[in-house]
Formats: sequence, structure tokens, C-alpha cells
Amino acid sequence: MGRFPPVLLVFALGTTACIGGEGGPVFIPGSGALPACTEAPSRDVAGHWFDQGTVTVRTAGCDVPIDSAHPACALDWIVETSGNDATIVVDDEYRIEGRACGDQLHLRGGWWLPVEDAIEGCTYDDDSAEEVGIEAEGNVLTIGDGVMTGTLIVRGRCTADYAVVLTRL
Repeated sequence: MGRFPPVLLVFALGTTACIGGEGGPVFIPGSGALPACTEAPSRDVAGHWFDQGTVTVRTAGCDVPIDSAHPACALDWIVETSGNDATIVVDDEYRIEGRACGDQLHLRGGWWLPVEDAIEGCTYDDDSAEEVGIEAEGNVLTIGDGVMTGTLIVRGRCTADYAVVLTRL
């Protein structure tokens, strides 16, 4: 029986990534913005988090059908905070900026979003994903006790919803 080639969900960012300092994590721009906020965060979000969720393609441009859903491959998110502001390093390579206001964490930036291959699972190969930017229409996570949840709108060659659950390790 022959092997079918894997279907890959590939996002390609249409803008240039900016390096955040010499050898620092890459900052991927998106349209997400951080609000002015003086309301104290409801919980401390500093620490080590692990993401899991589902990516659903919403527009044409990727190599998969619109409305197709794909499990995301988990990555480490390390969050450091200073007051309301957060710096998040994803997989030791990408920097996302955040601002916690009450029980919401607003995000700006992007990262490399890998998805499972139908045959091989999570390979984390370079061709299993590319960088995506977080869009303003969906850049907020709800902060819970040891968990953050929400649907992030991400854009590369196509736009997708990332229904994500971040769990504190």
C-alpha cells in the first residue's frame, strides 16, 4: 500500500519579522494592539505555560480547505511580567507582548504555529508551519486559575482561528 503525502497547513507571514535585540527572540508583527490599562491583573500570569488547541482556516490562501480544522502542536510559552505588562517567549524563539487588564490578557505579536500532520502527528519540522501574526479582531485571552483560554485570530497566507487553551505547568 502506497503512502499518501501529508497535508500540511502552512501559514506564511507577508511582512518582515523584526529581531528583538541581538540574538533575541523574533517579533512577528500582527494588527493586534495593547490597550491603555491601569486595572490590576486578576491573577499573576508569570511562569511556564503549555498551549494546545485547534486551528480552523477561515480564508483562502493556505494549502487546505476553508473551514478545515487542524490540531495545533503544543509549544512552551514562558511569561515574564512587570505590573500589567507581559513579555512572552514562545518556544525560545518568538516574542509576544502582552498587557493584563483584570481577567483579560491582550496580545501583540506572533509566533511559529505548527499543526499536526494527518499521518506523522507533530513533527515540528520546518515545513509543518510558518510564522503568523495575531490580529486585532482576536487578540485576547481570558485568565483563569492556572489556565488562559480564548480564540486568537492569526494571519499568514490565510486567516485562521486558533481556539487555544494555555495551561500553567
